[in-house]
Amino acid sequence: MSKGNINYKYLRRRKSWFRRNLDIILVYTGIALAAIMVVLVILMKVFSFGFFADKGNNDNNQNIQEAPEQVKEIVWHEDKEPEADEVSYTPPEDARYPYYIRVNRAANCVTVYGIDKNGEYTIPVKSFACSCGRQGEETIIGTDFATSDKYTWRLMVDGTYGQYADRIYDGYLFHSVPYFKQDKSTLETEEFNKLGSFASLGCIRMCVRDVKWIYDNCPVNTRVTIYDDAANPGPLGKPETIKIPLDSPDAGWDPTDPDEANPWKESHAQIKGAVDLSCRVGESIDIKKSVTATDTCGNDITDKIITIGRYTFDQAGEYSITYKVTDAIGSTDTKTIKLTVVD
Repeated sequence: MSKGNINYKYLRRRKSWFRRNLDIILVYTGIALAAIMVVLVILMKVFSFGFFADKGNNDNNQNIQEAPEQVKEIVWHEDKEPEADEVSYTPPEDARYPYYIRVNRAANCVTVYGIDKNGEYTIPVKSFACSCGRQGEETIIGTDFATSDKYTWRLMVDGTYGQYADRIYDGYLFHSVPYFKQDKSTLETEEFNKLGSFASLGCIRMCVRDVKWIYDNCPVNTRVTIYDDAANPGPLGKPETIKIPLDSPDAGWDPTDPDEANPWKESHAQIKGAVDLSCRVGESIDIKKSVTATDTCGNDITDKIITIGRYTFDQAGEYSITYKVTDAIGSTDTKTIKLTVVD
């Protein structure tokens, strides 16, 4: 139907097209706006505009995210006791001479060897510190000397006595540090404290424990070699020696003498100051602080303390730690404490 020049049918059809396509128009319009926003963001990023600007290392940049906190590694302390250098050796039952003795004169060290399966003396069994002849009174050097006589309370050339003695050759003997009398409480203490250095009149001095071992275990005709090698005391090394305080009431006794009457038997290595400890996670404390040790004769041997245990300062818990010390004559003491680490 048409009224005048107006085509109403066309207008109705035109209005219907916008209505019919309104959703499509809105979708494309949204896409176009989103594309424009993306372009604007990129431009701002590139040209450092607006709050999207890359500030680098600027501390005021509030939009840089912090890296996640790293988990701290737990450090464990695993203190172990050193393995003992003990030699397992049993002389063959049919061995007439179960040992061979080598004396390193230059090192003041004696090493005793046992017999191997081939019948040769190649197995180092024991080592002893000794005192060989001082300057002007040097100990002889030689190979395959054969021990002869054995003595108790042997009179020495200077009027002193050796509690035990084995003759090596002529006037040269293994013997204890001298005593003023045939009395175990009359030890020449100052001479005892020289063990490990040149001090004798030519013989080979040893503490009572060590020379008694030779007296008891090495029969007459045991072979002895005396040589010099200052750089290498022997395969077992040179043992430490203990020092006797001259003002001690027990100074007249050899601390190694096995006699039950020896007053040093009432003494031993001792650890002091070992108490339970505590700290917070992350703190580190010196577990040996205020812990001390003395040997049988009362000398400070704090530097010989070892610790045994597994513990950490980075994790809460209770940990057991053992302190151990051993002196020069084999006396040992241990103390165990608890370390508590709290949050």
